[in-house]
This record gives sequence, C-alpha cells and structure tokens, in this order.
Amino acid sequence: MKEYRLQDRELIVTALTRPGNPLKRNEDALAINPEARIFGVIDGVSGMAVYEDEQGNSGGCIAARLLADELAAATAELDLREVVRSANAKLRQRMEEAGIDFATPWKRWGAVFAVFRLHADHLEFVQAGDCMLFARYRDGSVRAVTRNQVAEFDLQTLERKREWNEDGTLADEEIERRLKISHESNRNKANTREGYSVMNGDPALISFMESGRISLARVAVVYAVTDGMFHFIEHSKDSGKWETFVKELDEYGIGPYMDRLLEQENLDPSCVKYLRHKKSDDKSAVVAELLP
Repeated sequence: MKEYRLQDRELIVTALTRPGNPLKRNEDALAINPEARIFGVIDGVSGMAVYEDEQGNSGGCIAARLLADELAAATAELDLREVVRSANAKLRQRMEEAGIDFATPWKRWGAVFAVFRLHADHLEFVQAGDCMLFARYRDGSVRAVTRNQVAEFDLQTLERKREWNEDGTLADEEIERRLKISHESNRNKANTREGYSVMNGDPALISFMESGRISLARVAVVYAVTDGMFHFIEHSKDSGKWETFVKELDEYGIGPYMDRLLEQENLDPSCVKYLRHKKSDDKSAVVAELLP
C-alpha cells in the first residue's frame, strides 16, 4: 500500500500498513489525524467464531477501522482516553447488532493499539495489547514507552504447541483442539488483572489500557508499531532488542524494513526458527520525526 507522508516545519511523519497475506483483508489500520496531531497503529482481533460482514470484513477489520475512524475525527480538545471509550462503546453496539455472543469473551471482536498525540512540550498516549510505542532521544538512546502485554500468553501457547509437535504422539486434530482451548482461555482473560487490555466492547478496557504522557524534551523520533513488525524478536531475552529494532527501522525505512521481514518469513514458513502463530502477520508502523 502507499506510504503516508506528512511534513511541515515541526514534524515529518511516515506511516505504512501491509497485510501479512495479500489474499486476505488487512486487519491492521493506521490512526492519522494531522490536524489534531494524533498518530498511531491499530491491530484488529477477530473473534474465534468466524464472522464476516457483507463486504467481507472480519470482526477484527471492523474493530480496527472503527477506532481509526474515531481517532481521525477527534478534535484537539478531546482526551485520547475518551476517544477510545467512545469507540469501545460503538464496537459493542456493532457486535450486538451482528448477534455476537458478548457474554463469551473469546467470541468478541477486538483491537489493540498504540496511539499518541503530540503537544508542544509533551506526548500523550494510549496503548492496549501488544502494539508498542518507542521514543528515540537525540543522544541515540531508545525508550520503550509501553509494554507488550500479550507476549507472555502467546509464548506459553507457542511452547505448548512445539512440545506437542515434538512429542509426536498426538494427532494434528488433538493438537488443534488443545490449542483452541488455550486460545479461548487467553481471550477470556482480556481486561482482567490476570490478563491484558484489548478494545473488545468491555467497559473494563478503560481501567486496564495503558495511558499517560512523557516529556518531549530531547526526543528526536517517536515510533508506533503493531506486533507484525517485531514478531521475530517478540520473545527474545536480549535486553537490547528494542534498541536494535529501532536502529534497523531507522536504517532501512518502513517499507524496506517490511520487505526484509517478508524475506525472512519466507525462509521460515513453518514458524520453527522463530516461534509465532503464522508465517506472516499484518504489519503497520508510524514514525514521527520531531524537527529541532
């Protein structure tokens, strides 16, 4: 897809989103609102019960685009938390209209996100799930502003899958059945103290999503990315992985970095070398360079 670019006297913003599978709808979306200085990424999460609307959009597509539209229409006066609250309520209404069993969390549609708004002297942000937000300072140091709240649950499921496959005594159908139970259990932890945050229509999202502000003093660049941009290093124990990730994203640029990831994914189609749920995930990134 075409790269978004904005440049003015204070800011250069580049953004791009690509589907992991070109034959399927992209469940990622970009949040772009230059008038209100709001930018970010959104990763749709489809319910485990298959659903598509008349246009072929999955529940994850609907959720991601609903939040993106809400952010695009937000005015500079609106608090980001309130924008998310409004989108979350509208998502619940859409699910109820579609007959989704809202009482069963793993059947809900959802979206995770990392969104920021640039003020004159500080950055305001909201985040849920495994989307990440980083800041690079003028001295080259990198700050992970957010935490990947989903990594722990993903790793547990992936390690179980690897153990069952390596054991060799379980039929593929039995492995799939066990994985489904694990996924359902993880989804049911959404917006609880035992889990992670996700916009899935549950009002508890507002209590569990991350939000806040950081000073823009000496900040050179701000980055927002979905997990498809870093799923090779998501479970790495390397303490410097985020610094390396940001450095390479700067070096290659968003589009070439995505191309490089695709090449690596094609070399590991069975997800053996790098543990992950699918060969290639949707990828989205926003890079905002603050001009001195």
